[in-house]
Amino acid sequence: MSPQTRRHVFGFGGGVKATDLKGGTSSKAELLSALHSTREDNKSLNEENKSLNEENKSLNARLSTLEDEMKEIMTMKEFFAAQQSHVPPITYVSTE
Repeated sequence: MSPQTRRHVFGFGGGVKATDLKGGTSSKAELLSALHSTREDNKSLNEENKSLNEENKSLNARLSTLEDEMKEIMTMKEFFAAQQSHVPPITYVSTE
């Protein structure tokens, strides 16, 4: 193997040259504009994400409350069912 020269990029292997890595002909202004746009998109997405996370927390809290109330209702239902099983059924006597 020949020693690495300045025309080759270190770390890529396969004899990749710096000229091979040059992309399109985007100007600095175009790149800065794209960067600004990407940052604005990220900011907007982060705000939306924050809002959705807050909504998720709120919905989870409501669900937890409903689950607790449902457990309480089921406990009362079981209590009343147990109470009724100890009471003999009412028999109607005909007076005829």
